[in-house]
Amino acid sequence: MSITASGITNSPFIGLTGFHVAKLINDPASGEATYGEVISIPHIRGIDIKPTSASATLYADNQAVDTANVTSEYDLTIDVATLPLEYKALLLGHEISDGVMVANKSDVAPYFAIAFETTKRNGKKRFCKFFKVQFNEPEEKPATKAENIQYNTPTLTGKAIYRTSDGNSYKQGDEEAGLTGEAAAAWYAAV
Repeated sequence: MSITASGITNSPFIGLTGFHVAKLINDPASGEATYGEVISIPHIRGIDIKPTSASATLYADNQAVDTANVTSEYDLTIDVATLPLEYKALLLGHEISDGVMVANKSDVAPYFAIAFETTKRNGKKRFCKFFKVQFNEPEEKPATKAENIQYNTPTLTGKAIYRTSDGNSYKQGDEEAGLTGEAAAAWYAAV
């Protein structure tokens, strides 16, 4: 484990790009998780990551003597400029044929790994990958055309949980912290 050196540059985030998904095929309790093909979903607008955490404090002798906390999952909200029907069907486990998607009560949304990158003002990047995410039906708000143009963009929500095979939830790599150009170039090649 390396300790951050004093004076290290840490530029603020100014952009987001590169939203990718890969279907989780198998996540055995003992073994290695396997994934399908990595697929790019274009035009990500924003992502909101909210950890769900719980904490407790132990009191004794009229004072706090210990505290513990746990993060159980991560709630994700992903705004995209558009969500083609093929991607919607893929992410939610719906059937699609000849341009028609059908949502059935028996459909089960599969798990996916997701990956994206944030850009910094100095040109460096931070990469992020969640390993086990299940999506919910996207929020859509169609509206009539009016005097002023208003874009109606879909919002995906999902839950990221810990992978069964190794207990990992996500990983991040940062060019300012030493992520190599080779590792950055391969970030989307596989999970």
